Amino acid sequence: MSAHSFEQVITSEDEIRAILGHPDQRAADKVIDHIDQYCAALIAHSPFLVISSADSDGNMDMSPKGDPEGFVKVLDDKTLVIPDRLGNRRGDTFSNVLQNPKVGLYFLAPGYRETLRVSGTAQIIRDTALLESMSMQGKVPTLALVISVEKALFHCAKCVIRSGLWKPESWGSVDGIPTLGEILVSHSNIDEPAEEIQKSIDEAYETRVY
Repeated sequence: MSAHSFEQVITSEDEIRAILGHPDQRAADKVIDHIDQYCAALIAHSPFLVISSADSDGNMDMSPKGDPEGFVKVLDDKTLVIPDRLGNRRGDTFSNVLQNPKVGLYFLAPGYRETLRVSGTAQIIRDTALLESMSMQGKVPTLALVISVEKALFHCAKCVIRSGLWKPESWGSVDGIPTLGEILVSHSNIDEPAEEIQKSIDEAYETRVY
């Protein structure tokens, strides 16, 4: 919990509805229980998603996944497959799924203003033929997540419009954000120069993406 105290904390759905009101019919009824042709079209153009998961105690995690567009397979209208690529080997999502298989996915397609939210139940698989069909640069993923779809809905574009997400001319400077090497020295208490750590990170980005 936050160390701060607040005077007006909302604690009920009735309070939320008194402030927000209720969604119109278009918003209320736009949730479907499968991947239709419109969802599949965005997924086919999406090179990036974020997957949310939680352990049995409800501790949340969000993990980004990225590959060339269309890397998530639509096996049928109720089934998605997400390959696992070379990473930091933490396996947070996998560990969570073993405890609590409920997950949420958030798909983005660069240049397309609307986004896609999908939720369902996940399982971890290592079926050889399926994994081989998702190889990239000759590297076969060792694992994949299969999502049994329960809900899907398109999210309106207002957040993307307000943020200028797909408008490079609106982006601010990233000057002043520390390098990952500097961050790791601080967060992981590493007794190694930040410059050397960053050099190894940059080399990995160039040569060990897959």
